[in-house]
Amino acid sequence: MIGIQESDNLPIGSNDPVLQIRMGVAALSGEDRHAWTGGSLSERLQELLEIRERLDAELLRLVGSWDRDRAWEIDGSLSPRSWLTHRTLIAGGEAQRLVKTARLIDRCDTVGVALVVGEITTPHVEAISRVMSKGRLSLLGEHQEVLVEQARRRPVADFTMVMGRWASLADDQLAKDTFAQKWQRRHLHISTSLDGWVSGDFYLDPVAGGALLNVLDHIAPPDPQDSPNGPRPLSQRRADALTDLTSWYLNGDKPGGNPPNLNAVIDVASLRGETPEMAAARCDLDGTGPVTRTVIDQLCCNARFTRFIMSGPSQILDMGRATRLATPTQRRAVTVRDRHCRFPSCGRKPQWCDIHHIAGWVESLGETNINNLIMLCRRHHTLIHNTKWTITRKPNGDFEFTHPARAPSRRGEGLAGVHQPTPWIDN
Repeated sequence: MIGIQESDNLPIGSNDPVLQIRMGVAALSGEDRHAWTGGSLSERLQELLEIRERLDAELLRLVGSWDRDRAWEIDGSLSPRSWLTHRTLIAGGEAQRLVKTARLIDRCDTVGVALVVGEITTPHVEAISRVMSKGRLSLLGEHQEVLVEQARRRPVADFTMVMGRWASLADDQLAKDTFAQKWQRRHLHISTSLDGWVSGDFYLDPVAGGALLNVLDHIAPPDPQDSPNGPRPLSQRRADALTDLTSWYLNGDKPGGNPPNLNAVIDVASLRGETPEMAAARCDLDGTGPVTRTVIDQLCCNARFTRFIMSGPSQILDMGRATRLATPTQRRAVTVRDRHCRFPSCGRKPQWCDIHHIAGWVESLGETNINNLIMLCRRHHTLIHNTKWTITRKPNGDFEFTHPARAPSRRGEGLAGVHQPTPWIDN
């Protein structure tokens, strides 16, 4: 039987620093801060963040020693990650990052010492660890003093950029394969999940990758700080821009053109908003597979659409209307009337907008006429179909946007609340 006695080396009683930390945390949880001034709260916040930083540094130092001694093997674990995920409260990805960063400071003395004495912070060390690969690690030894000096002088955001540049230079030094060999590895892998969401990864040459980033960032610039749902992070803006770019191409290389045909199969229970039995459940797009009902509803607004309503897995009840898209004349009329996306605080131009049915074409049997159509950009079109926002056409022709948790917006009422009549455009 295997046994260990490391616990015999731990401090006893009140001399145990961990026990003292536990007692301090218990005392903190009992603090009544209701009468504290803003300055006192800020001072306490700074103190706690400084303590957390020091604890994070000690945690990395401990994990480095624990991993080096392979202490995780004693309990039968196959890796430090598996031990951490089964015996602590952290998840697999966080465990992997913790071990990787701990190994870095354990093997790079200059970085480790600078962290322990407080010259650099754990986020600085994590910035180094994030870009580290096996090949780059072989070059870190000769560069770590320079990198530590940069970390001492720079905030984390700037130092992260330094490490990105260092990683690029390290790759140039390590590169042994030619551009042609890298070109052969270019790819765009895409997979579709069971509910229709699409994910993947890609590998592009610098010119193509740079062009893609420039285009996406041009299409979706930063949002105003007062956006109704807050400004989107960069990753979401690029995702929305890619959606817009794809839609533009599918519209015939010019905004507002003719979208592609789509075939949807939906069971009658789903159409009614009921929950069908799994064996009979159908809510599919041809070529994509299962999607949510809200996806079907949204596509009905801006695609040449054929519906197949099913009763059970094989019986077709209704093939619906093959064409229910707003005509080019109707789109031009809505464009003249609305001028841009009509969602509160949004002003995206018509070429990046969809024509949305206020009363849904599928669920509410809404008609494709000017009074039932409104211009929404793709982001807000998706929002309307997937949240509880509603749009109401008022008797005077204005639009009212309402969310249960918010007061109604008057953004859709036009300039100074003046009613904008629906224009007539002659073919």
